[in-house]
This record gives sequence, C-alpha cells and structure tokens, in this order.
Amino acid sequence: MKKIILLCLLFFMLTGFEQADQLKITNVETTIIQTNQELRYDFTIENTGEKPIESDFDYPGYHPFGIELAVKPNENLANLMKMVQDTKYKKMIPLGSGSSGYFPPGEDASFHVSYQIKDDAELEKVKKHALDSTLLILDGVDISAEFLLHKVP
Repeated sequence: MKKIILLCLLFFMLTGFEQADQLKITNVETTIIQTNQELRYDFTIENTGEKPIESDFDYPGYHPFGIELAVKPNENLANLMKMVQDTKYKKMIPLGSGSSGYFPPGEDASFHVSYQIKDDAELEKVKKHALDSTLLILDGVDISAEFLLHKVP
C-alpha cells in the first residue's frame, strides 16, 4: 500500500501543476502571416477554479521555464511546417510566443504561439490542418495538460 501511495505522489510531482483539470480553452484562432510564412495560434484559456494556476517548476539554474504552450502537429500539418531536427518529439520550429505566464482564477488568459511554415507549402492546406493538432501546456519540462484542438468548441 505504501508503494502505491508513493507512486501516486511521484506521478503528481512529475506531471506539473495540479489544477490542470480546471483549464478550459474558450477560444482558438489561427492566422497565416504570408509575408513571414508563419502560422500563429491565439488561445484564450479559462481557469475555472478559485485559485491562480502558476508554474511549480523549480531547478537550480536562474532562468526557469515556467508555463509554456506548444502545439504538437499531426502528420498532415507536420509535412507542411519546418520541423525541429534531432529530437524524439514532433516539434515545429517556433517563431515566437507570448503570455501572462499564469492563469488567474475565474478568468480568461490569452496566449499565442507562432511557427514557421515551409517555403513551398500551400497555405490553404496549412490553414485546413492547423487544428488537427494538440495543444500542450507545459510546466517546465512536464506536460500538465493536453487538448485536441479539433475538439475545442
């Protein structure tokens, strides 16, 4: 029984902030910026809880990662985007991001992330497949929440 309790505690320690189940995507918009070959996602995420959700990540360095949003593309989108090489993860090349860094209680928070489109990609296809992907909310190196974007209302 002690082993099960220890495993449960370890799981919660390794999966980022605890209140991830209180997050709800209320809006997602995608924009193609043709001059930059850029795919931009704008997210509005509500914290339905009564406490702020902030990063629990701590490490011995000086530049904490904190809360980060990343979009993991499906195969169709990945084929249209410039991808990070030499990693076991499916990651598009980022161009920028912005956020408040936390989720205030009972309120919406705005976040955006942008990624590099391949030079020869058909932009209509990028727009079509942009939501066939998964939003990852990370706390440091731990995935705290995942949302299938094609299922967001």
